[in-house]
Amino acid sequence: MRIVVPPGALVMLVGPAGSGKTTFARRHFRETEVVSSDRCRALVSDDESDMSVSGRAFQLFFEILRHRLELGRVAVADSTAVTARARAELRSLARRCGAPVVAVAFDVPLEVCLARDMVRARRVGREVIERQVELMRQALERIPAEGYDAWYVLDERAQEEAEVEVRRSPRRQAASSPAVREVARNTGGEVHGMTIRKVGVVGCGLMGSGIAETCARQGYEVVVREVNDELLERGLRRVQQSMARAVERGKLPPEERDAAWARIRGTVRMDDLRDCDLVIEAAVERMDVKKEIWRELDRICPERTLFCSNTSSLSITEQASVTRRGDRFCGLHFFNPVPVMKLVELVRGLQTSEETLDTCRRFAESLGKTVVVAKDYPGFIVNLLLVPFLLDAVRALEKGLATKEDIDTAVRLGLNHPMGPFELLDFVGIDTTYYIAEAMFQEFKDPRYAPPVLLKQMTLAGHHGRKTGRGFYEYRQ
Repeated sequence: MRIVVPPGALVMLVGPAGSGKTTFARRHFRETEVVSSDRCRALVSDDESDMSVSGRAFQLFFEILRHRLELGRVAVADSTAVTARARAELRSLARRCGAPVVAVAFDVPLEVCLARDMVRARRVGREVIERQVELMRQALERIPAEGYDAWYVLDERAQEEAEVEVRRSPRRQAASSPAVREVARNTGGEVHGMTIRKVGVVGCGLMGSGIAETCARQGYEVVVREVNDELLERGLRRVQQSMARAVERGKLPPEERDAAWARIRGTVRMDDLRDCDLVIEAAVERMDVKKEIWRELDRICPERTLFCSNTSSLSITEQASVTRRGDRFCGLHFFNPVPVMKLVELVRGLQTSEETLDTCRRFAESLGKTVVVAKDYPGFIVNLLLVPFLLDAVRALEKGLATKEDIDTAVRLGLNHPMGPFELLDFVGIDTTYYIAEAMFQEFKDPRYAPPVLLKQMTLAGHHGRKTGRGFYEYRQ
């Protein structure tokens, strides 16, 4: 097997302990190109087996990789990377640095890994390796769809016979700012690209605050705009609380939380989004509101700024029609809670250019998201399928078929859903679901999408679910 490593690439070695990653790295790459998590533990504590310093060691691990990639140098990440989260973090780092990503997966039987572990000075142990091998089976299924520039799977024989061609680039200066993100593609020998440094977010509600947090945590400068100071303060407080929970659960180091918070600036002035490279609209799900936002932003923002709507159902083409940049306009539909949910629907409007689509795909992937592409059709993928299900549940409740509790229990246990339909409605927002259903009904004229009377009444009464403290269930604020 011949493995080609492009200039300035991140090479991600994926495999359990004892699978041969480190031996492979030493054989085919320069010592300075290999960044090992074990080595980083040793540098921090003088003991590579000291797991108590893993947090600090991985900070160092990522910092070294980042500096090499920003300088255009090949960087080999030698860690297990058998979890989807670990691979997503490495891909996100590479995308932020504008580097290609090559995954090399080591498919080695459990017995071989255990045998190799037995002769190591520092044993990992059977229990850990068994768990890693099971995660590796899942990784082998997922890697082809995770968005690598190239990926390879090596068994024992392939490890011995593999030829690795490393195409090294000449030294270059680092980008002037660590926040610079180069998102580019090569077409006909010319590079057409878009530099994403600053992201604007319109709306700081549940979705807008989550989008702002996610962008800031991945190193982007963020300006988030709300219509008044009260709503802005509430949204920014939501960001702080979300990151505080992430720190408490060990998902986010305190210093990274502080750095992310420093990248976020709130405003009530639309004009403050003037110098953003990309603007994401996350306002209420009403076409008239969105069009007015886009009209104003189109006057304010320079021609280069990309526009993305977080709409979950409304036409991208219709929104773009009030601007002069239909080719630089697309849908970027995140899911709640944004810092946790991995999916993003990338929606192509009638005029959306390939360059815009490619740039926004890479941007979403740099946030650690999995991207699916949909055409501009009401509801896109998820809501086209989900909304009739939720509306049918409300109609069943209206008819007195069963209590909301029993319907939720039946769906959770009978269909193995994590939430019942009424729990999900409260979580998504009853008003949001109402507006989505109304828009889809106007498009289709299909009774399946007509909002039930109860849904409309609850929207008008302000019973919108978790965000207002009351929906189908009641919640403590």
